[in-house]
Amino acid sequence: MLREKFREFSRDTSSIGQERVDALNALADALIAAGHSENATVAEWKDGLNEAWADLLELMDTRSQMLAASYELHRFFHDARETLEQVRHKRKQLPEEVGRDLNTAEAMQRMHSAYEHDIQALSAQVRQVQEEAGRLAKAYAGEKAAEIRRQEQAVSQAWAELRGCSQGRRRLLLDTVDEFRFLRAVRDLLLWMDGVRLQIEGQERPR
Repeated sequence: MLREKFREFSRDTSSIGQERVDALNALADALIAAGHSENATVAEWKDGLNEAWADLLELMDTRSQMLAASYELHRFFHDARETLEQVRHKRKQLPEEVGRDLNTAEAMQRMHSAYEHDIQALSAQVRQVQEEAGRLAKAYAGEKAAEIRRQEQAVSQAWAELRGCSQGRRRLLLDTVDEFRFLRAVRDLLLWMDGVRLQIEGQERPR
């Protein structure tokens, strides 16, 4: 907000001021060309005016750059905090249940695939925070640079933990589904063998 207001103020001031300076320069030139008795004084005042105007333009430009840098830094901290919060929230959403049978385990597996797709959308935000931190850390020194690095490290660490936990759960669900499939296959085979045994025992014995 402050940055936008100053940009508007700077633009208007530069435009109006330049018109006024140009008009006074033209008047000074006209007086000098007409051979005014105070030519030297007029020329001196003209030079002083242009110098003061150049100083004012430089001051406005410096102020504009400072506000832009401050806005950029503020936006980075805001984005980093928001990304960190989203990553931590996703970590809390990761369930521990793996399912009581094959059907529920496979359902959990499908849910986890959707979950992984959701967290992948966060990777772009994390990468942006990391890139911005790298760029801003070069422009700042001391406590601000240290705070930039701390924010980036907090986001990167939380993201690594989230991905690690997500991958661990994916492996656990794969193992669980494989186990339930194996147990189902064992049960089906045992049932089949029981059936064969019953058929054999039910046949007439030779006389």
